[in-house]
Amino acid sequence: MEQKPKYIEICDWIKQQIDRRELSPGEKIYSENELMQIFSVSRQTVRHAISCLEFDHLVIRKRGSGTYISGPRSYGDRSVHSRQIAIVTTYIDEYIFPKIIKSIEKAVFEEDYSMQVASTHNSVEMERKILSKLVGENMVSGLIIEPTRSALPNPNIHLYRDLISQDIPIVLLNSYYPDLKVPHVSMNDKQAGRQATKFLIEKGHRRIGAIFKADDGQGHRRYLGYIEALMEAGIEIEEENVLWITTGDVEQMKDERNRYLRRMREVTACLCYNDTVAGELMSICLESGIRVPEELSIMGIDDADMSKDLPVPLTTVHNPLQRLGKLSAEVVMKMIAQGDVEEAYELKASVVERSSVRAYME
Repeated sequence: MEQKPKYIEICDWIKQQIDRRELSPGEKIYSENELMQIFSVSRQTVRHAISCLEFDHLVIRKRGSGTYISGPRSYGDRSVHSRQIAIVTTYIDEYIFPKIIKSIEKAVFEEDYSMQVASTHNSVEMERKILSKLVGENMVSGLIIEPTRSALPNPNIHLYRDLISQDIPIVLLNSYYPDLKVPHVSMNDKQAGRQATKFLIEKGHRRIGAIFKADDGQGHRRYLGYIEALMEAGIEIEEENVLWITTGDVEQMKDERNRYLRRMREVTACLCYNDTVAGELMSICLESGIRVPEELSIMGIDDADMSKDLPVPLTTVHNPLQRLGKLSAEVVMKMIAQGDVEEAYELKASVVERSSVRAYME
Protein backbone atom coordinates (compact mmCIF):
# COMPACT_ATOMS: atom_id res chain seq x y z
CA MET A 1 0.00 0.00 0.00
CA GLU A 2 1.30 3.45 -0.92
CA GLN A 3 2.30 5.50 2.12
CA LYS A 4 0.32 8.66 2.83
CA PRO A 5 2.11 11.98 2.33
CA LYS A 6 3.23 13.40 5.67
CA TYR A 7 0.98 16.46 5.46
CA ILE A 8 -2.08 14.17 5.14
CA GLU A 9 -0.91 12.19 8.20
CA ILE A 10 -0.82 15.44 10.18
CA CYS A 11 -4.30 16.45 8.91
CA ASP A 12 -5.79 13.04 9.74
CA TRP A 13 -4.22 13.07 13.21
CA ILE A 14 -5.70 16.47 14.08
CA LYS A 15 -9.09 15.50 12.58
CA GLN A 16 -9.12 12.39 14.77
CA GLN A 17 -8.45 14.51 17.85
CA ILE A 18 -11.36 16.77 16.89
CA ASP A 19 -13.66 13.77 16.34
CA ARG A 20 -12.69 12.31 19.74
CA ARG A 21 -13.26 15.75 21.31
CA GLU A 22 -9.66 15.85 22.48
CA LEU A 23 -9.51 19.23 20.74
CA SER A 24 -12.48 21.57 21.22
CA PRO A 25 -13.60 24.74 19.40
CA GLY A 26 -11.40 27.67 20.38
CA GLU A 27 -8.63 25.42 21.69
CA LYS A 28 -5.08 26.05 20.50
CA ILE A 29 -3.42 23.17 18.63
CA TYR A 30 0.25 22.19 18.72
CA SER A 31 2.76 24.77 17.48
CA GLU A 32 4.59 24.37 14.18
CA ASN A 33 7.79 23.40 16.02
CA GLU A 34 5.95 20.74 18.04
CA LEU A 35 4.33 19.24 14.95
CA MET A 36 7.72 19.23 13.19
CA GLN A 37 9.18 17.19 16.06
CA ILE A 38 6.20 14.83 16.41
CA PHE A 39 6.14 13.92 12.72
CA SER A 40 9.82 14.52 11.85
CA VAL A 41 8.93 16.82 8.95
CA SER A 42 9.88 20.25 7.63
CA ARG A 43 8.12 23.49 8.53
CA GLN A 44 6.82 23.69 4.94
CA THR A 45 5.06 20.33 5.36
CA VAL A 46 3.48 21.42 8.65
CA ARG A 47 2.27 24.67 7.09
CA HIS A 48 0.83 22.76 4.14
CA ALA A 49 -1.12 20.54 6.56
CA ILE A 50 -2.44 23.53 8.52
CA SER A 51 -3.44 25.26 5.27
CA CYS A 52 -5.43 22.16 4.25
CA LEU A 53 -7.21 22.15 7.62
CA GLU A 54 -7.86 25.86 7.25
CA PHE A 55 -9.24 25.29 3.75
CA ASP A 56 -11.75 22.84 5.31
CA HIS A 57 -12.54 25.46 7.99
CA LEU A 58 -11.40 23.18 10.80
CA VAL A 59 -8.81 25.62 12.15
CA ILE A 60 -8.17 29.36 12.21
CA ARG A 61 -4.69 30.91 12.27
CA LYS A 62 -4.19 34.02 14.38
CA ARG A 63 -1.02 35.94 13.65
CA GLY A 64 1.33 36.12 16.62
CA SER A 65 -0.84 33.76 18.63
CA GLY A 66 -1.08 30.36 16.92
CA THR A 67 -3.64 28.06 15.30
CA TYR A 68 -7.01 27.30 16.91
CA ILE A 69 -9.85 24.86 16.34
CA SER A 70 -12.70 26.67 14.58
CA GLY A 71 -15.86 27.35 16.49
CA PRO A 72 -19.41 27.06 15.13
CA ARG A 73 -20.38 29.74 12.62
CA SER A 74 -23.12 30.48 10.12
CA TYR A 75 -22.61 29.07 6.62
CA GLY A 76 -21.30 31.72 4.27
CA ASP A 77 -20.29 34.11 7.06
CA ARG A 78 -17.48 35.73 5.12
CA SER A 79 -16.43 37.96 8.01
CA VAL A 80 -14.88 34.95 9.75
CA HIS A 81 -12.17 34.85 7.08
CA SER A 82 -12.35 38.45 5.89
CA ARG A 83 -8.53 38.65 5.74
CA GLN A 84 -7.84 35.26 4.20
CA ILE A 85 -6.31 34.66 0.78
CA ALA A 86 -6.60 31.34 -1.07
CA ILE A 87 -3.48 30.08 -2.89
CA VAL A 88 -4.00 27.36 -5.51
CA THR A 89 -1.01 25.97 -7.43
CA THR A 90 -0.61 22.90 -9.62
CA TYR A 91 1.70 21.34 -7.01
CA ILE A 92 2.82 22.33 -3.51
CA ASP A 93 5.78 20.35 -2.20
CA GLU A 94 7.50 19.81 -5.55
CA TYR A 95 9.83 21.58 -7.95
CA ILE A 96 9.63 25.42 -7.85
CA PHE A 97 6.47 25.68 -5.74
CA PRO A 98 7.81 25.68 -2.15
CA LYS A 99 9.78 28.88 -2.89
CA ILE A 100 6.80 30.58 -4.50
CA ILE A 101 4.40 29.65 -1.70
CA LYS A 102 6.88 30.63 1.01
CA SER A 103 7.35 34.10 -0.51
CA ILE A 104 3.57 34.56 -0.87
CA GLU A 105 3.12 33.48 2.74
CA LYS A 106 5.69 35.98 4.00
CA ALA A 107 4.09 38.83 2.07
CA VAL A 108 0.50 38.12 3.17
CA PHE A 109 1.46 37.55 6.83
CA GLU A 110 3.29 40.87 6.91
CA GLU A 111 -0.01 42.55 6.01
CA ASP A 112 -1.89 40.56 8.67
CA TYR A 113 -3.64 38.24 6.22
CA SER A 114 -3.84 34.48 6.60
CA MET A 115 -3.80 32.03 3.72
CA GLN A 116 -5.13 28.63 2.72
CA VAL A 117 -3.30 26.47 0.17
CA ALA A 118 -4.60 23.84 -2.25
CA SER A 119 -3.23 22.11 -5.34
CA THR A 120 -4.86 21.00 -8.60
CA HIS A 121 -2.14 18.54 -9.73
CA ASN A 122 -2.72 20.18 -13.13
CA SER A 123 -6.15 18.50 -13.24
CA VAL A 124 -9.11 20.40 -14.67
CA GLU A 125 -11.47 18.31 -12.51
CA MET A 126 -9.57 19.18 -9.33
CA GLU A 127 -9.53 22.85 -10.35
CA ARG A 128 -13.32 22.66 -10.76
CA LYS A 129 -13.80 21.17 -7.29
CA ILE A 130 -11.63 23.81 -5.61
CA LEU A 131 -13.27 26.71 -7.45
CA SER A 132 -16.77 25.35 -6.77
CA LYS A 133 -15.97 25.20 -3.06
CA LEU A 134 -14.66 28.76 -3.06
CA VAL A 135 -17.73 30.00 -4.94
CA GLY A 136 -20.14 28.16 -2.64
CA GLU A 137 -18.55 29.29 0.60
CA ASN A 138 -17.71 32.89 -0.41
CA MET A 139 -15.21 33.05 2.46
CA VAL A 140 -11.94 34.41 1.06
CA SER A 141 -10.87 37.97 0.38
CA GLY A 142 -8.74 37.13 -2.66
CA LEU A 143 -7.43 34.29 -4.80
CA ILE A 144 -3.97 33.62 -6.27
CA ILE A 145 -4.25 30.65 -8.63
CA GLU A 146 -2.09 28.92 -11.21
CA PRO A 147 -4.05 28.05 -14.36
CA THR A 148 -4.53 24.38 -15.19
CA ARG A 149 -3.40 23.21 -18.65
CA SER A 150 -3.60 26.81 -19.78
CA ALA A 151 -2.98 26.10 -23.47
CA LEU A 152 -6.27 24.16 -23.70
CA PRO A 153 -9.90 25.38 -23.61
CA ASN A 154 -10.91 25.52 -19.97
CA PRO A 155 -14.41 24.42 -18.85
CA ASN A 156 -14.09 26.22 -15.50
CA ILE A 157 -13.97 29.82 -16.73
CA HIS A 158 -17.56 30.35 -15.57
CA LEU A 159 -16.48 29.57 -11.98
CA TYR A 160 -13.78 32.23 -12.16
CA ARG A 161 -16.45 34.67 -13.37
CA ASP A 162 -18.68 33.64 -10.47
CA LEU A 163 -15.88 34.55 -8.05
CA ILE A 164 -15.40 37.89 -9.79
CA SER A 165 -19.14 38.55 -9.45
CA GLN A 166 -18.72 38.00 -5.69
CA ASP A 167 -16.10 40.79 -5.70
CA ILE A 168 -13.27 38.35 -4.99
CA PRO A 169 -10.07 39.61 -6.68
CA ILE A 170 -8.17 36.99 -8.70
CA VAL A 171 -4.51 36.98 -9.72
CA LEU A 172 -3.26 34.26 -12.08
CA LEU A 173 0.19 32.85 -11.35
CA ASN A 174 2.83 31.57 -13.85
CA SER A 175 0.42 31.63 -16.79
CA TYR A 176 -3.00 32.95 -17.83
CA TYR A 177 -6.24 32.15 -19.63
CA PRO A 178 -6.56 34.39 -22.73
CA ASP A 179 -10.36 34.68 -22.36
CA LEU A 180 -10.27 35.67 -18.67
CA LYS A 181 -9.48 39.33 -18.10
CA VAL A 182 -7.71 39.32 -14.74
CA PRO A 183 -4.10 40.25 -13.87
CA HIS A 184 -1.36 37.64 -14.12
CA VAL A 185 2.13 37.46 -12.64
CA SER A 186 4.69 35.25 -14.36
CA MET A 187 8.15 35.01 -15.80
CA ASN A 188 8.33 36.33 -19.36
CA ASP A 189 8.22 32.89 -20.96
CA LYS A 190 8.80 34.03 -24.52
CA GLN A 191 11.90 35.92 -23.40
CA ALA A 192 13.08 32.85 -21.46
CA GLY A 193 12.83 30.63 -24.55
CA ARG A 194 14.50 33.27 -26.68
CA GLN A 195 17.37 33.87 -24.25
CA ALA A 196 18.05 30.16 -23.83
CA THR A 197 18.14 29.59 -27.59
CA LYS A 198 20.36 32.63 -28.18
CA PHE A 199 22.76 31.31 -25.55
CA LEU A 200 23.02 27.98 -27.38
CA ILE A 201 23.55 29.77 -30.69
CA GLU A 202 26.29 31.91 -29.15
CA LYS A 203 27.95 28.67 -28.02
CA GLY A 204 28.16 27.63 -31.67
CA HIS A 205 25.11 25.35 -31.89
CA ARG A 206 22.94 25.56 -35.02
CA ARG A 207 21.17 22.20 -34.91
CA ILE A 208 19.13 22.87 -31.78
CA GLY A 209 16.33 20.53 -30.80
CA ALA A 210 13.63 21.27 -28.25
CA ILE A 211 11.04 19.63 -26.02
CA PHE A 212 7.99 21.71 -25.05
CA LYS A 213 4.74 21.04 -23.22
CA ALA A 214 1.68 21.25 -25.44
CA ASP A 215 -0.97 21.62 -22.72
CA ASP A 216 0.51 24.58 -20.80
CA GLY A 217 0.63 28.12 -22.17
CA GLN A 218 4.20 28.48 -20.92
CA GLY A 219 5.27 25.78 -23.38
CA HIS A 220 3.78 27.64 -26.33
CA ARG A 221 5.37 30.94 -25.34
CA ARG A 222 8.77 29.34 -24.72
CA TYR A 223 8.48 27.70 -28.16
CA LEU A 224 7.73 31.10 -29.70
CA GLY A 225 10.91 32.53 -28.13
CA TYR A 226 12.88 29.55 -29.43
CA ILE A 227 11.54 30.06 -32.98
CA GLU A 228 12.22 33.81 -32.91
CA ALA A 229 15.84 33.29 -31.84
CA LEU A 230 16.42 30.76 -34.63
CA MET A 231 14.91 33.08 -37.22
CA GLU A 232 16.97 36.05 -36.03
CA ALA A 233 20.12 33.94 -36.42
CA GLY A 234 19.13 32.83 -39.92
CA ILE A 235 18.82 29.20 -38.81
CA GLU A 236 16.32 27.06 -40.67
CA ILE A 237 13.43 25.85 -38.51
CA GLU A 238 13.24 22.06 -38.59
CA GLU A 239 10.00 20.98 -36.92
CA GLU A 240 11.13 17.35 -36.75
CA ASN A 241 13.64 18.48 -34.11
CA VAL A 242 10.84 19.74 -31.83
CA LEU A 243 9.06 17.26 -29.59
CA TRP A 244 5.72 18.16 -27.98
CA ILE A 245 4.69 16.43 -24.75
CA THR A 246 1.86 16.71 -22.22
CA THR A 247 1.78 16.70 -18.42
CA GLY A 248 1.40 12.92 -18.19
CA ASP A 249 4.31 12.28 -20.59
CA VAL A 250 6.94 13.73 -18.25
CA GLU A 251 6.76 10.86 -15.74
CA GLN A 252 6.93 8.33 -18.57
CA MET A 253 9.90 9.73 -20.47
CA LYS A 254 12.24 6.87 -19.50
CA ASP A 255 9.63 4.28 -20.54
CA GLU A 256 9.58 5.91 -23.97
CA ARG A 257 13.31 6.63 -24.20
CA ASN A 258 13.54 5.64 -27.87
CA ARG A 259 11.08 8.38 -28.78
CA TYR A 260 13.45 10.98 -27.32
CA LEU A 261 16.70 9.39 -28.49
CA ARG A 262 15.46 9.35 -32.10
CA ARG A 263 14.81 13.11 -31.97
CA MET A 264 18.26 13.80 -30.52
CA ARG A 265 20.21 12.03 -33.30
CA GLU A 266 20.40 15.06 -35.59
CA VAL A 267 20.98 17.82 -33.02
CA THR A 268 23.94 19.01 -30.98
CA ALA A 269 21.86 20.73 -28.28
CA CYS A 270 18.37 20.48 -26.82
CA LEU A 271 16.33 23.16 -25.05
CA CYS A 272 13.85 21.62 -22.60
CA TYR A 273 10.53 23.02 -21.40
CA ASN A 274 11.76 23.03 -17.79
CA ASP A 275 14.44 21.58 -15.52
CA THR A 276 12.43 18.44 -14.75
CA VAL A 277 12.22 17.54 -18.45
CA ALA A 278 15.92 18.41 -18.85
CA GLY A 279 16.81 16.12 -15.95
CA GLU A 280 14.81 13.23 -17.41
CA LEU A 281 16.41 13.72 -20.83
CA MET A 282 19.86 13.83 -19.23
CA SER A 283 19.22 10.53 -17.42
CA ILE A 284 18.03 8.90 -20.66
CA CYS A 285 21.14 10.07 -22.51
CA LEU A 286 23.63 9.05 -19.81
CA GLU A 287 22.01 5.64 -19.38
CA SER A 288 22.17 5.18 -23.17
CA GLY A 289 25.87 6.03 -23.34
CA ILE A 290 25.39 9.55 -24.74
CA ARG A 291 27.77 11.93 -22.99
CA VAL A 292 26.48 15.28 -21.73
CA PRO A 293 27.62 17.82 -22.84
CA GLU A 294 30.30 16.24 -25.08
CA GLU A 295 27.79 14.62 -27.45
CA LEU A 296 24.63 16.51 -26.52
CA SER A 297 24.26 19.84 -24.73
CA ILE A 298 21.11 20.10 -22.61
CA MET A 299 19.51 23.29 -21.30
CA GLY A 300 16.53 23.75 -18.98
CA ILE A 301 14.30 26.60 -17.84
CA ASP A 302 13.37 27.64 -14.26
CA ASP A 303 16.62 27.18 -12.26
CA ALA A 304 14.92 24.83 -9.78
CA ASP A 305 17.01 23.67 -6.83
CA MET A 306 17.36 20.19 -8.36
CA SER A 307 19.10 21.62 -11.44
CA LYS A 308 22.35 22.06 -9.48
CA ASP A 309 22.29 18.45 -8.25
CA LEU A 310 21.89 16.60 -11.55
CA PRO A 311 24.74 14.26 -12.67
CA VAL A 312 25.87 17.14 -14.89
CA PRO A 313 24.88 20.47 -13.29
CA LEU A 314 22.28 22.03 -15.56
CA THR A 315 22.64 25.23 -17.53
CA THR A 316 19.22 26.84 -17.28
CA VAL A 317 17.21 30.06 -17.25
CA HIS A 318 16.58 31.62 -13.86
CA ASN A 319 12.93 32.10 -12.93
CA PRO A 320 12.71 34.79 -10.18
CA LEU A 321 10.45 32.67 -7.98
CA GLN A 322 10.64 34.63 -4.74
CA ARG A 323 9.98 37.93 -6.48
CA LEU A 324 7.14 36.30 -8.43
CA GLY A 325 5.46 35.04 -5.25
CA LYS A 326 5.88 38.33 -3.41
CA LEU A 327 4.55 40.35 -6.36
CA SER A 328 1.47 38.15 -6.80
CA ALA A 329 0.63 38.66 -3.11
CA GLU A 330 1.13 42.41 -3.40
CA VAL A 331 -1.11 42.60 -6.49
CA VAL A 332 -4.00 40.67 -4.94
CA MET A 333 -3.82 42.71 -1.71
CA LYS A 334 -3.80 45.93 -3.75
CA MET A 335 -6.91 44.68 -5.58
CA ILE A 336 -8.58 43.92 -2.24
CA ALA A 337 -7.86 47.53 -1.26
CA GLN A 338 -9.41 48.57 -4.60
CA GLY A 339 -6.15 49.97 -5.93
CA ASP A 340 -5.24 50.10 -9.62
CA VAL A 341 -3.21 47.20 -10.99
CA GLU A 342 -1.75 46.31 -14.36
CA GLU A 343 -3.08 43.58 -16.62
CA ALA A 344 0.23 41.69 -16.75
CA TYR A 345 3.40 41.52 -14.68
CA GLU A 346 5.99 39.51 -16.61
CA LEU A 347 9.39 39.26 -14.92
CA LYS A 348 12.66 39.11 -16.82
CA ALA A 349 14.58 35.85 -17.03
CA SER A 350 18.36 35.37 -17.07
CA VAL A 351 20.67 32.53 -18.11
CA VAL A 352 22.52 30.55 -15.42
CA GLU A 353 25.52 28.79 -16.94
CA ARG A 354 26.68 25.51 -15.41
CA SER A 355 28.17 22.40 -17.04
CA SER A 356 25.55 20.84 -19.32
CA VAL A 357 26.24 23.04 -22.36
CA ARG A 358 29.56 23.12 -24.19
CA ALA A 359 30.90 25.34 -26.93
CA TYR A 360 30.40 23.60 -30.27
CA MET A 361 32.54 23.81 -33.39
CA GLU A 362 31.61 22.10 -36.68
